[in-house]
Amino acid sequence: MYQLYGLQDYLYLLLYGAAMMSAILSCLYLLLRRHNFLSQTEPPLALRRWAAAFLAAVAMSHVWWIAIGTAVLGDDTIARNAINIMLDSVTMVPTMMATLLTMLQDRRRPVWPVFAAVVPTVIIALWAGIAEHNPEYEKYICIYMFTITVCFVIYMAHAVRQYGRWLRNNYADMEHKEVWQSLVFLLVIMLMFLCYKTNYGETMTEYLVQLYTLLLIGFLLWRVETLQQLDEEQDNEEEENMAEQEQEKEPAVNSDETVENVPIGKLTAHIGKLLKTHCEAKHLYLQHDISLSRLSTAIGTNRTYLGQYFQQQGITYNTYINQLRINHFVKLYRKADKARPFSVQEAANNSGYQSYRTFATVFKNIMGMTASEWMEKEKEK
Repeated sequence: MYQLYGLQDYLYLLLYGAAMMSAILSCLYLLLRRHNFLSQTEPPLALRRWAAAFLAAVAMSHVWWIAIGTAVLGDDTIARNAINIMLDSVTMVPTMMATLLTMLQDRRRPVWPVFAAVVPTVIIALWAGIAEHNPEYEKYICIYMFTITVCFVIYMAHAVRQYGRWLRNNYADMEHKEVWQSLVFLLVIMLMFLCYKTNYGETMTEYLVQLYTLLLIGFLLWRVETLQQLDEEQDNEEEENMAEQEQEKEPAVNSDETVENVPIGKLTAHIGKLLKTHCEAKHLYLQHDISLSRLSTAIGTNRTYLGQYFQQQGITYNTYINQLRINHFVKLYRKADKARPFSVQEAANNSGYQSYRTFATVFKNIMGMTASEWMEKEKEK
């Protein structure tokens, strides 16, 4: 039995050390590297910094659980756990929430509320755990942390829904920009840590937490590495104010006018003409990752007016660009020499898609069948 326990201790320390070192190395990587390694794109700087802060908190948590537990308060279990829980609450929890918030790039969201939300855990730990030595303090903290976690999950569900709508209205390529899976995964891990707080001394729980930590670190790195900075050229509020001012003007429309001088009632026909002339005729939709902002600049309007145009048409910017791209793919296939092999992946890339997976998904959504099935039907004609 002694050898068995020794082996368990050895394996646990190995996992513990691996999780701590992984967090430290990942933190340094995010802070020191300026470009995403996987995609070679410009990363969201705020996201990398918050993710690095969270990983630093994870590493420090491993340090103080050992240091306080063995060197400082080894015999006082209540005070030791109260201090460690307090430190985890004011570091890991808010930095993880801030990391999740900065994954959403549609607008800047304040992060101070997530730090303010953990203040009661400090009060409970100091008063009930350390001053009063009440063993029930962990239950109070668990209930409170569960409450704010549920509130945060509800808020994030609403925020991600807004973010998805913003992406569809402003970007054609959705590769690595949707964050539902990442958010759900990270929130589940957060709940795992919360559950851990109610099971001190459970050997299996200790092992699982270290494994979950390693999994979380790897997944967080992948998520940060595959996201790119989504810059917009003008601030939304400034454009909305400009649009409101321009709507009061009532000049006539002619071919030499810019859309900023056109009243809102005449925007539909005018912007439709601009799109046909400058986007469809010049094949601007074939540019990889062209955004609503870039297209509006190219055709001589602003993002607010162009967004209003698509709303009037009952479509999103994403739908407009992808319909043009799929139509372009269809033309490429029908013009191709049937005596030579047709490369679907090459044609998809020439139709504006960097990712074949994105092309396959969009094609099926628009055409109701896969590209292979559609080409088979075309051969039968």
